[in-house]
Amino acid sequence: MIFKEEQQRTHREIFIEECRQKAWGCACHADWIAKGLDQVMDEYTKLSKKDSELEAESKALEGALDSHTKDNRDKRKEIQSARDRIAHTLKSLGANVQTGQQALQQLIQSADNNLQLAEYAETWSWKEAEPKPEEKRNAQICEIQNCKGPKGHEVHADDLFKYDDFEEVSRGA
Repeated sequence: MIFKEEQQRTHREIFIEECRQKAWGCACHADWIAKGLDQVMDEYTKLSKKDSELEAESKALEGALDSHTKDNRDKRKEIQSARDRIAHTLKSLGANVQTGQQALQQLIQSADNNLQLAEYAETWSWKEAEPKPEEKRNAQICEIQNCKGPKGHEVHADDLFKYDDFEEVSRGA
């Protein structure tokens, strides 16, 4: 297919606009994810602080004079249970942060790729490949001679080099 210069200009402008739109969308999505990651990190920080406070409280109870009493042991069990829940939540938040950061990197890379593609498209144009000299020669031979390949199958110009034993057939046959 051959594109005329006007068609190429039209398609180029549309394609460049699409690339820029995709880049803009990726950048917006990345910013949205970054804000979400900020909120997750704030929650992570709060929970980490709460865990540290509970740890200090548990150690204080463990070292207290009444550490041997049932009330003290029950209180430490409650604190440990709360710390276990916090640890589970922190682990989940950490996994979410990692996934979010990977998505963020992919979106930023995609935005960059789309901008580079738009820049490349500014000078690119569809060019028809010129036939190789031997392909031209083979096509001319086939036009002059009605070529048939092995077992009488018709041979196209670009297939001639595949057959070592093609037979020539006269034009009238």
